[in-house]
Amino acid sequence: MCGSSCNTGICCGIHENLVQDCVECRWVIYDQTPQVIYQSSEIVSASGSIEQSSSTAGMTQVTMTFSIGETVIKNFTLTNRQCLAFTVIGFDTITLHGNGVSPLESASGRLCITPRYPAF
Repeated sequence: MCGSSCNTGICCGIHENLVQDCVECRWVIYDQTPQVIYQSSEIVSASGSIEQSSSTAGMTQVTMTFSIGETVIKNFTLTNRQCLAFTVIGFDTITLHGNGVSPLESASGRLCITPRYPAF
């Protein structure tokens, strides 16, 4: 179920209230131009999936980068018609960039994530 809710989580014996949301978006990227597809005002942890549903012949890979500011936390690489499930801890931005050299090269897909962050 998507939406906001408070859950009591227990991790290493520490009780904390967590808020989680469900975020879904469709994306399109062109050539090697980076595209921010998710950005948070807080550092979050998230589970989710991303699919690359189509691409032109010259766009053979799309790299998904999780970062905090300029610091890269994790990278994943997708190829055409590939779907990837992930869990990443401690990031505030997700950026996609492709490997197509021409501005006519593109890829598209869908991102679904459930970010979790401490309740206020």
